[in-house]
Amino acid sequence: MTELVGQWLAVRLRTFTSERPDPTDLLTELAFGSRIAREAMSGRWCVIAELLCTGAATSWTQLAAAMGVTPAAARDGFHQWLTNQRDLRRDTGTIGLSDEAATELDRLAGAVAW
Repeated sequence: MTELVGQWLAVRLRTFTSERPDPTDLLTELAFGSRIAREAMSGRWCVIAELLCTGAATSWTQLAAAMGVTPAAARDGFHQWLTNQRDLRRDTGTIGLSDEAATELDRLAGAVAW
């Protein structure tokens, strides 16, 4: 990730300081920025699961504020992730969350206030 951010910063500096940015640089900046965003966001549901398991999540409002989304979007997104994790386990047999683990996380998520 450090290397990716460094590459993005280098091309961002070129496009920012140029009077007429090169279209290839602009597309490269866009691609690097999008990849950084995907990488940064990929673990958010695992972090929420850990917060729920440790009892550190006090409300969906708190979690949503940390993510910059609405409480409903945070909760819905987490539940969609749980569904996807269950499906992944059923499809692969090893990767993803077991039904038991997903059910427990669903219970913990339901116990957190809005």
